[in-house]
Amino acid sequence: MRELLYNAAKHFKRGKALSERGDSRGAMVAFEDALKDLHAVKPQRMRDVLLAQVYLSRYQLGRDSDPLKADSDLRLGYSYARTTFEPTVRQLAEGLWQERMLRPPVLPPRAPKVDGNRRRPAPARTGGRADDQGGDEGDGRPSATGEGRWGEDRRSVGADQKPRRGNRRGRRGGGQGGNQSGGQGGAHGG
Repeated sequence: MRELLYNAAKHFKRGKALSERGDSRGAMVAFEDALKDLHAVKPQRMRDVLLAQVYLSRYQLGRDSDPLKADSDLRLGYSYARTTFEPTVRQLAEGLWQERMLRPPVLPPRAPKVDGNRRRPAPARTGGRADDQGGDEGDGRPSATGEGRWGEDRRSVGADQKPRRGNRRGRRGGGQGGNQSGGQGGAHGG
């Protein structure tokens, strides 16, 4: 475990040196190697200090080239710095955090809209009939076949009866069922 910490420290120093020379790609690779070693070590003070330093260095290096990833690195580095009581690392993290809060937020790019993933509207209900069989289902007026909205049969409705609805089952009162020949209330149900 101690060997992993030493290797991570070497990778971090190499990344800092490459960053100062202007080799940002090489520095990012070195920082990534340091992070792999550090995340393999169980939590302890030295590990957290190094993690904070590596993440904050990655933020400083990548804030112009990849601002979204850099913001993530800043959050992680700031979090690790706050868990340690190393004053220099905490001061660096606080300074970078304050600087970042003064800049406008970075918005993630929007993905292009794909028709295959959008929900399609539900088809209109036609009461079991095709649309070309007469009558307008939406206005509730009876059609030439004597049916109105929702397939109600208005021909057999007396003055004191409610219209029977063919597709309603198991209503309270044991009355009107959907299958009139099935014995679920029949024509005289409540």
